[in-house]
Amino acid sequence: MTTLLIGATGMLKAAATHAVARSKKAVLVSRGAEDFSLDSDTLDRKLVRVPRSYDDSAAFLDAVASHAPYDLMLTWIRPPAEILRAALDGMTAPGGRLVEVMGSRSILLGEAGEASIAERRAQALALQPGVVYAQVILGFVIEGEVSRWLTHQEISAAAIAQMERPQARLVAGVLEPWEKRPG
Repeated sequence: MTTLLIGATGMLKAAATHAVARSKKAVLVSRGAEDFSLDSDTLDRKLVRVPRSYDDSAAFLDAVASHAPYDLMLTWIRPPAEILRAALDGMTAPGGRLVEVMGSRSILLGEAGEASIAERRAQALALQPGVVYAQVILGFVIEGEVSRWLTHQEISAAAIAQMERPQARLVAGVLEPWEKRPG
């Protein structure tokens, strides 16, 4: 199995470790890829480190495409990069899985009442037969009278759940009441 990891060097490190452990080869794309380690020689040997930022979409896509197709993709990409996301969709192997992590704002309607980024992505991937698409929407946790953002472990646990038993959308934490979001 070949895995693609984008945006997986911070809060998704535990999920990246889980994915690499099940992979024959994993392509890690990150500005700091050269210095990244999964803290395991066995797992680190499976990593192909590609030091790229998706701010340079052409170079980024060229580097990623050279290792495609991918049986599993774990991505955390800023919402405005929709064209980049669409290009990556085509690099998924038949029957492959795309786990896309998004922030809580990804479910909000657009400025003119258009569908949210999360909904647009779900609609686009529904048109790609043979790709298992699973979203993770990051919410927050309410504890008594206060709320907090999710921990890295909670975020990775949600991503791992989507890798193992994918569903269309998994909300990690809660999204409502919206006004209770941490400051």
